[in-house]
Amino acid sequence: MSAVIDIRDLHVSYRTRQGGRKTSVQVIDGLNLQVEAGETLGIVGESGSGKSTLAHSLVGLVTPTAGSIMFDGTELVGLKGKKRLPIQRRMQMVFQNPLLSLSPRLSIGAQLHEPLQVHTDLTSAKRQERIATWLDALELSQSVTDRYPHELSGGQAQRVVLARAMTLEPEVMVFDEPTSALDVSVQAGVLNLLRRLKTEANLTYLFITHDLGVARHLSDRIAVMRSGEIVELRDTSALFEQPDHPYTETLLASSLSV
Repeated sequence: MSAVIDIRDLHVSYRTRQGGRKTSVQVIDGLNLQVEAGETLGIVGESGSGKSTLAHSLVGLVTPTAGSIMFDGTELVGLKGKKRLPIQRRMQMVFQNPLLSLSPRLSIGAQLHEPLQVHTDLTSAKRQERIATWLDALELSQSVTDRYPHELSGGQAQRVVLARAMTLEPEVMVFDEPTSALDVSVQAGVLNLLRRLKTEANLTYLFITHDLGVARHLSDRIAVMRSGEIVELRDTSALFEQPDHPYTETLLASSLSV
């Protein structure tokens, strides 16, 4: 396999105010990471470790302070506007709370059509055909297009968000805690769906979670983040059997004690 994402010496800082003075807070500090084509790479760590900031940097929601993010040979740092549109189609992100990712004022059908209108030249009929295909694949009724987000369950909303992303036929999916807002009874179904979807669509996953059980279930490799850095990166089975870093040992012990 080859690296589809190659991150080198990445730094991300946020400007904030403390005591009336502007200051800079370093969230990611010299991070290096390669994501192999076709793999599921889990990113784990405590809250505040920089996991979400890493994801947001990948999809252009956060501008890195320094460093490089190469996606299939294209430098993403500094890439903005229309130049980034082809990347947005190829790399999609699914957020933690699906209802916050959907507009409460638009029908589900309108929200499924919108990315196809922006990123493709498909006719209305072809857009409808593609949407119908992905609704079936994600086990959603076609009638969901007439509904609004508040009429959906959490599991249905997350599947709609997935369908919206998949209509663009991306190569990479970035997930930021995609099951943490769902009931436990719904989580397993969504996770199994993600595994099937990855295989059928030949996707690469970057999966961010605080839940080590979820990471173990899905990931080929796991990167452990702490204070904006990756302290351990190993195959999933090896990491769980014999972690190298003391912080990883602490995380594993904490998950077993819950």
